[in-house]
Amino acid sequence: MTQQKQGTATVGFKSLTVRILDGATPTEGENLFIIQGKKGEGATQTAKITGLANDPQKTFGSNIAYHVNNRGVGDLKVELGLLDIPVALYVKALGYENDDDILDFGADTVSKDVSILLESNTADGGGAYYGFYKGNLSMDAIDLNTIKDKADELATTDVSFTAGASTDEQTKNKYGTMYFGSDQTKINKMKAKLGMTAAA
Repeated sequence: MTQQKQGTATVGFKSLTVRILDGATPTEGENLFIIQGKKGEGATQTAKITGLANDPQKTFGSNIAYHVNNRGVGDLKVELGLLDIPVALYVKALGYENDDDILDFGADTVSKDVSILLESNTADGGGAYYGFYKGNLSMDAIDLNTIKDKADELATTDVSFTAGASTDEQTKNKYGTMYFGSDQTKINKMKAKLGMTAAA
């Protein structure tokens, strides 16, 4: 299938990969985390990407909209609904301090720079990948609820990713990337651009 004939409608939300941009070789469990539904390692539920386009700014002259500036992106964010977030992400990505497995947070807490990759599928069964080169994760709330007579589903944790421009030479000033298809070579290239695989 040619790229021009590739549909973009998505089905499901398979996984979220978070890469801590610490300059070290990507190592799963250290600076690379894949949330994909494995028991005790979290699962993905929802993702909403906003801010892909900048609000057009009109410049008026001679009684007309003489120029429309619609360059760049807006306030680019990804709102994520996740289940059972791994504790390691609190420390590695959100910047919480680990004091003998007791997690501290406060005025000096600073989230780490990360890249992320969202994996879904297209309606025809191919892959749909959305990557963001650099940004920060934040978690504003934790919900606790009483036990009821009827069992409830696990609570969704809302996590926000706020994107910034890449400072890497290969992707400088770019915010994100996407690929629709199942060519493993292209998927690997995309992951390399996001710093999720070791340089060849």
